[in-house]
Amino acid sequence: MNSDGEGLRAIQIGMNSNDIVGSARLFAELGFHNAGGHMIWGGPMAIQGLASSARALMWWLVGRQTFVQLELFQHTEPMQRPLPADWRCSDLGWSRFGIAISRLDAAKTTLVKWGIPLTGECVDPDGTKRIAFREPFVGCFVELFEDGDGIPGGRRAHHHDLDPAIVYATSSVSDLAATREFYENVLNLKIVSDVVIHRPEHEALWELSGARSESFVVDGGGFLLEIVQYLDPVGRPKPDDYRTADQGLVNIALGTRLRAVAEEAVERVKQTGCHMAPLSIFGDACGTYVLEPEREFEIGAIPASLDAAFGFEPAAPFFGQQF
Repeated sequence: MNSDGEGLRAIQIGMNSNDIVGSARLFAELGFHNAGGHMIWGGPMAIQGLASSARALMWWLVGRQTFVQLELFQHTEPMQRPLPADWRCSDLGWSRFGIAISRLDAAKTTLVKWGIPLTGECVDPDGTKRIAFREPFVGCFVELFEDGDGIPGGRRAHHHDLDPAIVYATSSVSDLAATREFYENVLNLKIVSDVVIHRPEHEALWELSGARSESFVVDGGGFLLEIVQYLDPVGRPKPDDYRTADQGLVNIALGTRLRAVAEEAVERVKQTGCHMAPLSIFGDACGTYVLEPEREFEIGAIPASLDAAFGFEPAAPFFGQQF
């Protein structure tokens, strides 16, 4: 199973922000907790397919899920390039993610305070409340659900504060059938047919009213993965000179507690001919990026004993939260 720590499971949403402190503060005010970070340079940058001259600030935040995190980067070498001005949520690659939150009214108040407009708001027939906005520093769309029985993948029981939980992340692809084969038979993840995250009317949430698409949903273990092929508007590829240092959602990390499981998965992906960064090994931990367009993943192993070191446990509150 992909939820027991022995197989691959979705453990992280990785993104590049043009203001990492701004993004960290925004997500913290939406209920996520500081989980620490690092300045990173030199050899470790090879995992992103970058030269050893590359450098960046990296930071993590966690919600109420175990072994699940948000990861923020801001590169200063190479300098981050912005998303294209005409970027749309239908464009190829990871484009949006959804968060369940216990108090949607409090989240809306936070967005008003920041001056962040909603791109959409709706109530489903089953009573599920949704809002969406464009994260101002990453550029992606974020959907917020109010906790309830209608949350895709099951109700997220809450405990205190806003208590966020990642519900899903969405990837736009150009060949749905080939991508389904990759998820099922290369990544060995389960396709679920009884979960519907979005219907056509939800496209208005990210300013794509009237869009037509086909999709499937993957049980990522930590959270759901929604794979969409847009038929109208057709998804546009990333620029030819795109780098993993550029603004936007970069990838989803698929992790396991067992290094051997991660290494086996890396070998299966290599056999498909995908472009991959060299595998970095840190004792019982390891990781690499799949750098192939529409196959943007980090694959790695992190034993539970290293959770704090790799940002999967809450740390002290941000200094700005204490005063």
